[in-house]
Amino acid sequence: MRKLGSWISEVRRQRLPFTIVVLVTLGLFGFLGVVVVSGLLGLNAQAQAMGHFSSLSHRIHDFTFAFLLGTAAVGMLAQLRSPSKNVAGQLMALIPWVGLILVIPLTNYWVAPGAGFVIVATALFGALTLNAMIFHPTGRDLFRSFSVSRMNRVMLVLVIIAAVPLLVFASTNIGLQKTLTNDHFSAGHYGFMAAFSFTVIGVGLLASLRPDGWRLTAWVAGLLPALLGVTSLVYPDIDSSLGPVWALAAIAWGVVFVTAAKLGKQAEVPTQPGARAVASRSERG
Repeated sequence: MRKLGSWISEVRRQRLPFTIVVLVTLGLFGFLGVVVVSGLLGLNAQAQAMGHFSSLSHRIHDFTFAFLLGTAAVGMLAQLRSPSKNVAGQLMALIPWVGLILVIPLTNYWVAPGAGFVIVATALFGALTLNAMIFHPTGRDLFRSFSVSRMNRVMLVLVIIAAVPLLVFASTNIGLQKTLTNDHFSAGHYGFMAAFSFTVIGVGLLASLRPDGWRLTAWVAGLLPALLGVTSLVYPDIDSSLGPVWALAAIAWGVVFVTAAKLGKQAEVPTQPGARAVASRSERG
């Protein structure tokens, strides 16, 4: 019993830094949410002046940035329960910040008037997420569940197909962020759209590889373009709206991707009890 108590104490000690980092990160996400809501309700003059979700002309960009932050937040939230079985969520949480870090030098974003807050926030959240990976309970086994045999080829092909228009979309928005001088440029909105494209590709590739916890990433990869498509249909005349054809295509791709993930999982369920036990141990998505 004493040995068992020592082992439990050691596990708790090793997970404490990880838990602290996760809770601090989620707390900061919550703080940002409170700031935005207080601005919308007129309770915070500074937040209200930023105009998040209150200006119709920025509605597509505001939602897109929310989708980026939501992707990172969901990945971190998944670590509160059985983090060793949700390594895909931990890796997914880093992807939006990598996308934003890529966009900053590609667009020379640091020259924009409102770049300071975004750059600092990206560095802070990116560093916290990276630290969560360093202190993750799986340790050096964080990438152990990656293998070619687990890859879903149908999902991978769908990501490759989507990558073509997504990269074109990213390139267009990078060009807009570098050349225009309107209020969208000042807030870095076109850069957010480019980072969104990178995030969809990154999360889609991660889901296709199917590490432990991959089903959450499959849903997120499908929902991201679908949500942007729905937002574009609701606000068809707002800057950066996809237009009806591409909006419907984005929604359709998201549905097909999630369906492919579900069918791929069902196809691997063995019919023999012995085989089912083996599959259960080897396929812990």
